[in-house]
Parts: sequence; structure tokens; C-alpha cells
Amino acid sequence: NAKKNGVYLRIGAGMNLAQDARVKNIMETTAFGVQNTTDLKIAFETGFDFNIGIGIPLGGSDAWSLEVMTGLAYNSVESVSGQYDTDLFGFVVQGSMTGGNGDLYQVPIVANLRYEFDLSECLTLGLYAGGGVQYTNLGINGVQVLDPAFPGGAVDDVGLSSFNGWAFRYQAGLDLNWGISNNTTIGLNVRYSGTTDTDFGSFYGSSFTAKNFQNVGIGATFSFTF
Repeated sequence: NAKKNGVYLRIGAGMNLAQDARVKNIMETTAFGVQNTTDLKIAFETGFDFNIGIGIPLGGSDAWSLEVMTGLAYNSVESVSGQYDTDLFGFVVQGSMTGGNGDLYQVPIVANLRYEFDLSECLTLGLYAGGGVQYTNLGINGVQVLDPAFPGGAVDDVGLSSFNGWAFRYQAGLDLNWGISNNTTIGLNVRYSGTTDTDFGSFYGSSFTAKNFQNVGIGATFSFTF
């Protein structure tokens, strides 16, 4: 059974499931009017997650610890869809956006409160929850715009470029660990995380805000107690 009462290093890696994200307040000015996106949904492919944490026991306890964690989650953009209104010479018509590709990078910096208890002589179950901040980089390009300003609806390619922003992040998870030596464990981990709205700044004179990013990470862990 691995010892617990000491500073430990925990490393995890696995897949990241990013839920669909919604963005609002995008405005694009064209020669034919103003296109204002009212509801834009971004779907993501299954990606990967890498995280690393350093923990210290609380009050000499074998069960409670405080862990500082960071890492990187990556997902590629599967599709972009949504609708916008075009103010064309005083007449409002509605168009749509489809297609799209790009990348999503998420970097958390969080502190977790962790509780661990024994299931057997070699197996332990750890539960944790915490919060902090998250840096997000979202790149979108290749979006197809069905423009109602033209007869038959012309399709244009729109490159939305890359955006960066910070938001508050919260998370909770559990892991099942197997002690393989006096100070080493391997295990399986499941974690849910979410953020508040992320403000990506200005885009064509209008703010670009993404609703909360939500993720489920599933992977393997390795920990070493010093």
C-alpha cells in the first residue's frame, strides 16, 4: 500500500469530451448590410486531456489534501452552425451559418480539496472538488454563410480567426488508485469541469462572448509521494 502522508505529484492523461459551446454578440459588417449572429453553436470532436498536480496533506492527515493542478485540454472543432439577421437597406432578413473547423485549447489553474479513503489494502478511492481560472484559446475558420441578400442565397467563406479569454473554472472528480509500491500508485480518473462565460473581446466592433465551456475527462493517472 502506497504511503499517503507526504507531498505528492500526480500526472493524468486521457480523452476530453467537450460539450457544444454557444457564442453570442458577434457582429460582421459587409458591403450589403450588418450581419448579427443571434445564436451560434460550436460542436467539438473528442480530444485529449493532460494534467499535472502537486498536493500536500492537510494537518498530517492520511485522508485530506490540498492539490494545485494545471494542464491542457485540446479538441478540434467538428462544426459551426447558427443563424443571424441581416439589416439590408432597412429590411431584416435571416441567414444561416454551417460548416467550420478549428481548434479549442483550455488551460486550467485550479486548487482542489481532496479526500481519499481505503477500499482494500491496495485500492483507494479519491474524491475532489475545486475551482480557479481557465485560459481558453478558440480558433474558428471555414464557416459557410448562406447569405439571403443574394437571389438563391450565395455561400461565402468566413474566417473568424482566433480568440483568447479567461473565465472562472469549477470542477469535481473521482479516481480509483492502485498502490504498486510504497510511494507509487496508478489509477483511473473521471472529472467534470465547467466555466463561467468567457469574454473573447471585440470582433468587428461587437463583443464576442462564449457561454460556459463544459468538459468530461476520462483517463489514467500516475502519482508519486515524496
